[in-house]
Amino acid sequence: MITVIANLKGGTGKSTVTFNLAVWLRAAGRRTTVIDLDPQRTLSDAAALRAEVGIEPSIRVQAGTFQDVNLPEDAEEIIIDVGTADLGSFKQAIMIADRILIPVTPSQADIWSTQRFVAFLYKNTHGNPPESITFHNRAKTNKAIQASDEAAAALDELPGVRLLPQRLSGRAAFRDSFSEGRAVFELQPRSIASREFKSLAETMFGRDHHLLIDRLRKQKASTAVNPAFHQALETPSAKSPAMDRVGYADATPAAGAETTDESGEQEQRGKKKHKTKESKKRKKALKRKQGKKDKKNPKGGKTKKGRKKKKKS
Repeated sequence: MITVIANLKGGTGKSTVTFNLAVWLRAAGRRTTVIDLDPQRTLSDAAALRAEVGIEPSIRVQAGTFQDVNLPEDAEEIIIDVGTADLGSFKQAIMIADRILIPVTPSQADIWSTQRFVAFLYKNTHGNPPESITFHNRAKTNKAIQASDEAAAALDELPGVRLLPQRLSGRAAFRDSFSEGRAVFELQPRSIASREFKSLAETMFGRDHHLLIDRLRKQKASTAVNPAFHQALETPSAKSPAMDRVGYADATPAAGAETTDESGEQEQRGKKKHKTKESKKRKKALKRKQGKKDKKNPKGGKTKKGRKKKKKS
């Protein structure tokens, strides 16, 4: 299965999540291929540090553009970290993905970005995107702060994606382990951060992940016929006609769009006909005026008044 960890917005922790998932899968004995298509190469750096220190299991990472990497047929799991800095590889990875994992930090900016990303998926897969899963990454640890719960409520209403209940909190253990080339469950196996991550990994790749995929497919079928789908993906800027937007409407023409275009063309043709008639009328009037002058002075010479003035001089 090919899982792509992606988001249009940077700073959501994609590389950290990908690295921890890769280590978890390798530790579980799964034949796993790890691919780094993000030009920043953060995932590759962490894997190189792990190899330098000699930590097992080792994580071999293929890095480069989409054309540079190899997708082995015998791999049980292929996980791909992508970034928008290489948009070509980003789009190609989405096209081959079985599912997309979208880390979202709890902020309004990230909710809007996720809305755009879901629309982006529909546009760049011709309305047939892979299964899309989202979860809260770097969630607030202070229970008094409601930002994570509010963001979760917003994501839960977003069509086309499934929100996992598992969250990864913004704990120092994730940063510290990643900087040492270790997974969080290796550095601090008994920590809350370790338990959070294992819960996410087991949901994604454990025994029950096939049930999750079945639920996602049913949800995808229901959103395909949901008339409110387009409206739910609109961000504030998408509602403004003066702003360029990437949205579902760009991928799938809205109902009545052809009729609007036809009426516009008819209006333009009517304006052209009106202008042509006015032009013809002006030309005829000029010809009649010129004809009268030619009758008064058929030889093209000077008029009688002009000749009299010449004699007097």
